[in-house]
Amino acid sequence: MAQGKKGILAFARVQSKRHKGSTLDDLVSFFQMLSTLLNAGTPLYNSLKIAGDQSESDKLSKVIKEIANHVAAGETFHQAAAAHPKVFENHWIQMIRTGEVSGQLGILMTRLNENIKKTRELRAKVTGALIYPCILIGVAFASLFVMLYKVVPTFAEFFHDFGNQLPAITVFVINLSHFLQEKGLYILAGLASAVYLFRKFIRTETGARQFQSFLMTLPVVGELVVQSAMEKFASNLALLLKSGTPLLESLKTAQEIFKKNPVYFDAIGQIHGAVSRGSNLVASVEATGLFTSMLTGMVKIGEESGKLSEVLGQVADYYATRVENLVTTGTGMLEPLIVIGMGVMVCGLLASIYIPMFQMAGGPGG
Repeated sequence: MAQGKKGILAFARVQSKRHKGSTLDDLVSFFQMLSTLLNAGTPLYNSLKIAGDQSESDKLSKVIKEIANHVAAGETFHQAAAAHPKVFENHWIQMIRTGEVSGQLGILMTRLNENIKKTRELRAKVTGALIYPCILIGVAFASLFVMLYKVVPTFAEFFHDFGNQLPAITVFVINLSHFLQEKGLYILAGLASAVYLFRKFIRTETGARQFQSFLMTLPVVGELVVQSAMEKFASNLALLLKSGTPLLESLKTAQEIFKKNPVYFDAIGQIHGAVSRGSNLVASVEATGLFTSMLTGMVKIGEESGKLSEVLGQVADYYATRVENLVTTGTGMLEPLIVIGMGVMVCGLLASIYIPMFQMAGGPGG
C-alpha cells in the first residue's frame, strides 16, 4: 500500500516545469525571492545562489549564477547585472546601484518588484483585451480565403455549365476568386515582404520616430500611445526618486526606458538639459509640448510640496487605469464592428452563390 502511494506521489507537482527562455514573470519571481531573502538578512551572494537555483527559467538561472560568481569575486551586484542588458533593464540596474550605495538593497528590491508587477499586470490586461478582436479578424480573413479559394471556384464551374447570365455580385466574387487563384501566392509573398521591410524600417531611429509620430496623431490610438508614455514616465521616475536617486540622474535613467520611442526619448533629453541648466521640472516638462496638462499640473504640485515622488506615483496609477479603460472601451467598440463586417462579408458571398441558383430554379426548365 505504501509503495502504491509512493508510486502515485511520484507524479506530484513538487517541481515546476522549467523552460529555456526568460519572461517578465520569471523576473518578478526572481526579484520577489531576492527581496525576501535580503530582508530576512541573508547575505547577497547566498541570496543570488538560492534565487538562481529556484528560477524556473534556464536562461535566467544561468545569468543569476554568473552574477553570483562575479559578486563572490568582489564585483558589485549592479556592475555584474549591467553585463546582461538583455535581461536587466537600465533603470533596474540603477535601482540596484542605489540600493547597494544606500545599504537598503532589500527594501529597494521590494519596490522594484512591485513596479515590475504593475507593469506586467497592465501589459496582461491590454493584451487580454486585444486577443478577442484579433481572433475575430483572423477568423474573418481565414473564412474569406477558404471561401474564395476553395468554395467559389466549384460553384463558378457549375454556373458556367448552365451558361445563364450571372448577377453583378456573382461576377465580382468569381473574378475575385480567379484573381486570388492566379495571384494569391504573389499577394502573400508581397504582404510578407512588406511586413518584413516595415518592421525593419521602424527599428531604425528615423523609422521609429516617423511611426511613433504618426501613431500619436491617430484618434484613440494616439491617446493610448500618449497615456501609456505618461504612465511609464511617471511610474519609473517615481520609483527612481523614491530610491533616493537625484533628479538629474533619474531623468537620465528614465530617458533610457524610452529608447524604442525616439519622440519621448528626445523630449526627456530636452527636459534633462533644461533642468541641468537651472530650470525647474514643471517648466521643462511643459516646454516639450508632449506631456499632458494633467501630468504637468501634478508635477507642479509635487515640486511645490516637496513630495514629487509620491505625486508621480499617484499619476502613474491614474494613467494605468486610463490606459486600461481606453483599451477596454476601444476593443468593446471594435468587436461589434468586426462582427458586422464578418456578417456582411458572409452574406455577400452567400448571396453571390444563391441568387443565380434561385434564378436557375425559377427560370424556364427550372
